[in-house]
Amino acid sequence: MQIYKEWRLKRIEQTWDLFHQKLNKDESGKAYLPAIYNLIQEEYMKELFHDTLGFGIAKMIRRIGGVDHVEDFESIREGSIRADSEAKALELANSHLKEKQQFLAIGEVISPIMQVQS
Repeated sequence: MQIYKEWRLKRIEQTWDLFHQKLNKDESGKAYLPAIYNLIQEEYMKELFHDTLGFGIAKMIRRIGGVDHVEDFESIREGSIRADSEAKALELANSHLKEKQQFLAIGEVISPIMQVQS
């Protein structure tokens, strides 16, 4: 289970990094001075990252607490273990949602998740 968790988290990190790389190309900005263009682009990417993070966390909370459950939790037969796992996930999601503006890179988001025992 831990290997699968690490694999999924690595895919998330690689996907965001590739998206960021493709969207954040070094260009002159044509209508702007390069320094201004780069500043605007950097600010846009930061805002997009925080919005994406917030959306993902909200979806995670909805999937854990809503009707459309998460298979990873549903597959845990022991009710007390499943409830504990869901509580840990919700606690992590809640803290990430409250502090999403403080994250500057996807690795900062994934690192605490890696520390949580499966």
